Amino acid sequence: MFTQLETQEKIFQLYIQKLSGHLSPEEEAHVKNMLAQDAGFRDTWNALEEQDRSIQATDYLQGLDPAAALHQLKSKRSARTRRLRMMSAAAAVLILVSAGAYFIFPAKEKGTSLAELVAKSKQTVNLITANGQSVTLNQDSAAKTIQLNNAVLNTGNGALAYNSQDTAENTLMVPPGETYKLTLSDGTEVRLNASTRLRFPFRFGKATRDVYVDGEAYFKVTKDAAHPFVVHLPQSSVTVLGTSFNVNTYEAAAEKTSLVEGKVLLQNQWELKPGMQGIVAAGKTYSTREFDEEEVLSWMKGVYYFHKMPLAELTVIASRFYGIKFIPDNDKFAGIAVTGLMDRAKLPEFLTDLKTTANADFHFEQQTILLK
Repeated sequence: MFTQLETQEKIFQLYIQKLSGHLSPEEEAHVKNMLAQDAGFRDTWNALEEQDRSIQATDYLQGLDPAAALHQLKSKRSARTRRLRMMSAAAAVLILVSAGAYFIFPAKEKGTSLAELVAKSKQTVNLITANGQSVTLNQDSAAKTIQLNNAVLNTGNGALAYNSQDTAENTLMVPPGETYKLTLSDGTEVRLNASTRLRFPFRFGKATRDVYVDGEAYFKVTKDAAHPFVVHLPQSSVTVLGTSFNVNTYEAAAEKTSLVEGKVLLQNQWELKPGMQGIVAAGKTYSTREFDEEEVLSWMKGVYYFHKMPLAELTVIASRFYGIKFIPDNDKFAGIAVTGLMDRAKLPEFLTDLKTTANADFHFEQQTILLK
């Protein structure tokens, strides 16, 4: 049996789907039957219709500007509003606001199965040393010291620091669904996003401080004018003296460097100013544009924003972001684009959003989420 709150949430979800045109024939029949037979359902539905008329929700939904609505929600999120919804770029609902409150409807029915799926899909962060030794790094808050032949590792709370004189290169590998922190020997702080690998020496021993990144990482580089810091990407490089910036190589054809403060040189020739994002295509062509710091760096807070993104493309990013494989029905979702956000701590809500905004049913199969 559902509680009164859960029942009201389900009625509200059906009502939102009706407004946005996403009620299936079966759901329409269910609503019609419940309105005829269930007085409680009918009273709640009538109250929603009255509320709709009072705030003109239907007109609001039909005239919804996804970009403007997301901007408004980002502002509210910064003011400690924690539950945000997703909207269809085609016209469907992002969220309905009444009396300053956000209506939400969590996916509680499949929580247990989803929790099991998440647990089975979880992978570990690993450090591969120069001699080929693999070390599993703990993500929990418990501090741990690991003694290697050439280094002492201090791990805990999703972070690694170390003490070593070895200049040989190691590789830190962060799997899908995870992030990790690292402090290099010069004090430089590095945040690594999911599906990212960083190659670095325990101690810098040359004129330059060289590291290699494939994926996404945020650097806060310790200043040392005598030893420039160089981040090598698969097709380009970023040279700095002391600064903060984000690099993203998820799209092989467009490596992005977003400068927060300081100054960097891309490919030793293109200077980037704070607030600008430099894009190097195929290691050759170069372009710049302003970037939204809140969005570009949101992954460090466990959030990912997307704008008018085709659902097929979104599922690729969601697979990396949550560490679980998403497989969509490409025929059904062809031409459907969505705007909104993902929260790494709220996968059930993301799935409910997909159901509400894109009429996407989800099914669990082994370690995969099928969207149909």
